[in-house]
Amino acid sequence: MGALTAIGAGLTVGAVALAGPAGESPRATSPPQLSDARLAAGVLFGCADSRAQHTQVQMARQGVAGIVLLGDAPPPDLRGRLRRVRQAAPAGIVIASDEEGGAVQRLAPLLGRLPGAETIGSWPRPRIERTAHRYAARMRRLGVDMSLAPVADLKVPGAYMAGLHRAFAANPKEVGRDAIAWSRGTEGAGVTPVVKHWPGHGHARDTHTHAARIPRLAALTRRDMVPFRMALRAGVPAVMVGHLQARGLTRRGVPASQSRPAISLLRQQAGPDAVIMTDSLSMAAASSARGLSHAQAVVAALRAGVDWAMVCSPHTPGIVRAVARAIRSGALSREALQRSAERIRAVTG
Repeated sequence: MGALTAIGAGLTVGAVALAGPAGESPRATSPPQLSDARLAAGVLFGCADSRAQHTQVQMARQGVAGIVLLGDAPPPDLRGRLRRVRQAAPAGIVIASDEEGGAVQRLAPLLGRLPGAETIGSWPRPRIERTAHRYAARMRRLGVDMSLAPVADLKVPGAYMAGLHRAFAANPKEVGRDAIAWSRGTEGAGVTPVVKHWPGHGHARDTHTHAARIPRLAALTRRDMVPFRMALRAGVPAVMVGHLQARGLTRRGVPASQSRPAISLLRQQAGPDAVIMTDSLSMAAASSARGLSHAQAVVAALRAGVDWAMVCSPHTPGIVRAVARAIRSGALSREALQRSAERIRAVTG
């Protein structure tokens, strides 16, 4: 996996050269057309407790493109378990974990504890990059190849993210530079970084339990989106969208993760090759607060234009079937999902 490039240049990941200038399509060789069920699974990101190997293997056999490890007590033999999960995946699988540091660090018992982003943000950037590289190298040896970090949200005193010390800083450009340093170190060790939570979670309350509104688009453009634009221009290969509503960006009641105008704007910022994924669509702000089932939330996000829909649900087979039905009915574009699957494969392969 190639290192992050300078702003404006292209990015090479593994043996696949990704286009730099906006408007070019991915140059990866297109795979043969997939069945509806296989394509549906190939744009889903499931979740499973790190100890639940049976669940992980079932997801792998279904062809789900990625699994996020949950829980804070990973088994000591996780490396061997993950090897067996990969053996069960017919077309490969991405193993990811939330490894921000501080309050959000799933694998700390195996890999060592990191301070929170607020502390890391006070360090010189070479130290940030070195720390990320060392930690990601341990992730890679364990068999985890994607880190759902860094957080590029702004520190807003009194808000949810700041209360957990999950933001590097309050200054947008400082946050952007820190996020780039963390991503560069992560990718340099062979682990894919994911910058999150676009368009900026800094002002929001907890979207696990509530719908959340953030400042209007004009304010986001001046401040909250700045770190994301910096990171994406520097070549960060994947970005996570939060379940956040903002006047001028989304319709009332519709979070950015399920908003076509919001995802269209992010695609402009990210370029044609970056993978756009969602935060978990089982979170209340994306599903129950909208009166949607998990499957309906997934279909809404894919229809809006995201590449990879994450959902933490025990009913993954049913969600795969629901997405496959939406493909067959034309509610979801097969061509668009095929492009998404190619982006995922290019960035993670």
